[in-house]
Amino acid sequence: MARRLSFALALAAMVAPTAVRAEAPTRKTVAVAEPKAKTDPAEAMAFVSKLFDKLFPAGPEPEPARLAAAREMSVAMFPKGAYAEAMNGFTDKMADHVLSMSEADFADLAPPKPKTKKAALAAKPPSTEPLRLAMARKDPMFDAKVAAGKAFVRTMFVKVGEVAEPRFREGMARSMARRFDAQQLAEIQRFLATPTGAAYGRQMMGLWFDPEVMRGAYQSLPEMMKLMPDMMKDAASLEATMKAPKKAD
Repeated sequence: MARRLSFALALAAMVAPTAVRAEAPTRKTVAVAEPKAKTDPAEAMAFVSKLFDKLFPAGPEPEPARLAAAREMSVAMFPKGAYAEAMNGFTDKMADHVLSMSEADFADLAPPKPKTKKAALAAKPPSTEPLRLAMARKDPMFDAKVAAGKAFVRTMFVKVGEVAEPRFREGMARSMARRFDAQQLAEIQRFLATPTGAAYGRQMMGLWFDPEVMRGAYQSLPEMMKLMPDMMKDAASLEATMKAPKKAD
């Protein structure tokens, strides 16, 4: 049962660099593994920051009046605690859904393949007992551990939100101040000042993590896969046009 219910995480392998050392002419060249150089976190962060600035350069300074209005709107569109509320709501629901699943649910996702017919006949049907109950029967502290884990995650997202939210709001404000003129900003602001607008602001980020939205995105995959053959042909055609022409003899 434990094997059926386990989740595997793929870890990227890091390959240490090798160098070729030149010996005396009479000896063979030997590949020698050099010790892996430690990455300086400060240098790595500096590189990422420079790359980010190149890929996403800061735009021109918005008009002060429009920026002030947009900053006020960003608070309504992304109120304090919105990040933690959205992320905690998503993770709580995911954990509860997984714990409500049974061995039979997991077996249905990835049916076991007995090595022999005898093993198939001897195999017991998978349990339909929810995972939460099965784990709680083995560990009386299981529910308390789940609650403690959820509390830890909630606290973590609150701390992350306290750092990320102000910067997100400022970026949103600067973007809106450039994209909308003064009249449009005023109209948006009037909407956000209404009870419906305020409710929309509180729920805006959570909408992207709503199961219905995620299901809609996933359900588009079959149609997208149908586009792949034509896209591959177009890519091959593009590659052919980009190849350097052969020189005439």
